[in-house]
Amino acid sequence: MKAKAQIFNYPLVVVFFAIIFLPGINGALGVREFERKDENRAFRDSVEFDISNLDIFPGEFEEFYNDNFSFRRPLLDVYHYIKFWYYKVSPHPDKTIIGRNDWFFNAGKEKDIFEGKLNFSDEDLEKFKNEWGKRRDYLDSLNIKYYWVICPFKHHIYPEYLPFNVSRYNETKRVDQLKTYLDGDFPGLIIDPTSELLTVKENMKLYYKLDNHWNFYAGYITSKLLLSKIKPDFPERDIPDIPTYTWVDSTRQGGIHYKVLGLESLFEVDKYPVVDNEGAIEAKKYGFPPQKGFAYPWNYERRFVNSNDTSGLTVLVIRDSYGSQLLPFIKEPFKESVFIFDSWQYKLNKPIIEVVKPDIIVFIGLETHLESIIKENN
Repeated sequence: MKAKAQIFNYPLVVVFFAIIFLPGINGALGVREFERKDENRAFRDSVEFDISNLDIFPGEFEEFYNDNFSFRRPLLDVYHYIKFWYYKVSPHPDKTIIGRNDWFFNAGKEKDIFEGKLNFSDEDLEKFKNEWGKRRDYLDSLNIKYYWVICPFKHHIYPEYLPFNVSRYNETKRVDQLKTYLDGDFPGLIIDPTSELLTVKENMKLYYKLDNHWNFYAGYITSKLLLSKIKPDFPERDIPDIPTYTWVDSTRQGGIHYKVLGLESLFEVDKYPVVDNEGAIEAKKYGFPPQKGFAYPWNYERRFVNSNDTSGLTVLVIRDSYGSQLLPFIKEPFKESVFIFDSWQYKLNKPIIEVVKPDIIVFIGLETHLESIIKENN
């Protein structure tokens, strides 16, 4: 008994050995398994030992061990809880910025763009002009009207909720650079909903607090703006307005920041649109193959056909994830609508155009990914 009593005179020693040995014992015996939490990245679930290429093995094994450590989940939960609730800082400041009033923002590239550190060079702007010149020649030859919707990220719409250490050094946005440079040769090409969103933001939430995406309200506002640009280009067609929608409350636990923060108690209430008289119904896909390695192959192609159509028009939308919030609205005014999520490349996609034969093509993407259009392989 005396020996046992002496052990408890050294609590730190006991805790130290418990921390060292318990994960290994638990991992070997499988006494308690912890569900792996989505960290918005791919985990390493295996490692290969190649005697002819040993240099990479230590790093790969370390990744494997870190991702499969027995008490990883509970220890991460404690770490995230202490950092967020006690110290009021982001557990991963390289990914998520904690703003005011429970708003969260992307760090990294979006922060750098907002601060004016990644503005386009004259060479970049000329590449955009050349690329759109090629697209114009091709689309004009097929009598296809085309539009480019550039989606602003959250920092531009809610800068008042950013922390004081994030500030815009240059008031000129990248989308403004493009509009100034391209408008002479491509009038009306760029549709920037920033001013419309700023006008209504006091009356409705436009972005998810726990995600980087805009919500369906923002999609509705942008869809109305897009439709107002399309209608004058088809004066002989009867293009109806976006139909009436009922907005239903929806509790949401998800999004990039929800995953990064790793706190299951976080949630937000948002609105989801339910169309009163839905005309466009999801139809059989053409079956276009997604790019190799695309993370969401099931979402690459979506096709809708409207039996109540009065316009007789087909629209092809080359989109990213921001286009999801426009889909319920854009599909309704047209005979057929096809949405292609082309892995953030925003290509012209000639093979798809040749099959769908659209009257209208809309390129829609987040301002963060604009450079993809002028990549050499595009």
